[in-house]
Amino acid sequence: MSGEGLEDGVMGALRFPSGAIAQFHDAFTTKYAETGFEVHGSEGSLVARNVMTQKPVGSVLLRDKDGEHELPLDQTNLYETALQAFHDAIAGEGQPSATLEDGIWSLATGLAVLEAAKTGKATAVQSGI
Repeated sequence: MSGEGLEDGVMGALRFPSGAIAQFHDAFTTKYAETGFEVHGSEGSLVARNVMTQKPVGSVLLRDKDGEHELPLDQTNLYETALQAFHDAIAGEGQPSATLEDGIWSLATGLAVLEAAKTGKATAVQSGI
């Protein structure tokens, strides 16, 4: 799945102004890997599995002082959800799932990660906004 010279995997850490730290790993080299993310805080943790594909599958668990609880999800195709939100926004009947500013920050973050990988040094995210 990967090729020589092809950037197909990345790992890193982001430190936010609040002091929060996010660790990430993204790769397109393991054909049958599941998708997911985890969010941990002082009051609990969210663990999401197989929720980042277009298929309407997956689960999100909340773990806190009361135990572990699976959260209800709207099990719809995520691409359909995104396209419907975009359609509604251009029709003046809603908001897009991601704004222009979201896109700018996403691009700026990706460029900072690329620079950090090339230099081996921490790199500030500069959005230009």
